[in-house]
Amino acid sequence: MALKKAGQDEAAAALRRVTRAVQAYARKSGLGVQPDPVLRRHVLEGLARNLLAHGRAYCPCREVTGERARDRANICPCRTHLEEIERLGECECGIFLAGPEVVEL
Repeated sequence: MALKKAGQDEAAAALRRVTRAVQAYARKSGLGVQPDPVLRRHVLEGLARNLLAHGRAYCPCREVTGERARDRANICPCRTHLEEIERLGECECGIFLAGPEVVEL
């Protein structure tokens, strides 16, 4: 039972960590954060899962290959997020949006 609780605590801590990082980056960069709570939660949980599994918050919309140089480009915010936001209005996973609207997470 204690192991299961420890796993839940670790997952909750990872979710808090990536949530703070996303919010801080959005504020610093002037980007918006996904306002849809279901989509936002889905992306944040994917980031947290990757943080726990791989030690880095890799974008959940991209595959972690195990190739350090290739994977490094996909640590959130990934290298292509600004170009995607400019072109599409949001990054591929949808967590960052054009505009200054920052949703309190």
